[in-house]
Amino acid sequence: MGVPPKSLPCLKAIIFLAAGLCMGCGQNESPRMKGIPKLMLWAWERPEDLRGLDPAKVGVAYLCQTLTVHGDHLTRAPRLQPLLVPPATKLMAVTRIEVDRMEGLTASSTLRDQIIETVLHDLRPGVKGIQIDFDAKVSERPFYAGLLRELRSRMDPEMPLSMTALASWALFDDWIKGLPVDEAIPMCFDMGADTEFVRRRLASHQDFRDNLARRATGVALRQPLPWIPNGRFQRRRVYVFNHQSWNDHMLHDALSRYR
Repeated sequence: MGVPPKSLPCLKAIIFLAAGLCMGCGQNESPRMKGIPKLMLWAWERPEDLRGLDPAKVGVAYLCQTLTVHGDHLTRAPRLQPLLVPPATKLMAVTRIEVDRMEGLTASSTLRDQIIETVLHDLRPGVKGIQIDFDAKVSERPFYAGLLRELRSRMDPEMPLSMTALASWALFDDWIKGLPVDEAIPMCFDMGADTEFVRRRLASHQDFRDNLARRATGVALRQPLPWIPNGRFQRRRVYVFNHQSWNDHMLHDALSRYR
């Protein structure tokens, strides 16, 4: 996932737009997502004190661990930084999956099971959903799709399963179509080599292809919001990424604009 610098003015714009456009539930909302707030803050691997948020309106998707695949086995780096939230906060546990590019990924049921067992192990109290963050290459997509299907089958049937998605996935092909997730979040920031191409496509008013990618949008504080069809943006969940730890000033400003 991209890591853009913070910008308070952009935070105000993002929260204001989220407040004005994301209050309603969409017709295509997965029933499992009904209890997840329409505004979610990503909390990455840094100390986070979010005790000032209103858990009735804002949730937190926090990085709980990073798994690195080395061929057919993996290593785990758990979250080491504190995350402080009000007791009633709706939490989504994010697992980041990376692949050692020297060793690559050797698809196997053993590796798949290792990842699933690690994702499901010892979730902290308050976790209402699971999110997978994996920028899978084309050759890794079949393994990733099988992983998601098996993970869904082993999860609590009432718990939502979310995934991040490169914006290019949601614009240029439909490989995510039919995946057993409740939402796919196009990350409309820090898009690397695809940045200009994606922005041109969105600027020409071409929406994301699959319905899964029309349920949520990922934005960052400094980078400008992409074009999103107003009628559909009203039904999207907004995830906001911050390069640095949230502080009371930024959080209080965000909450006042959201209200």
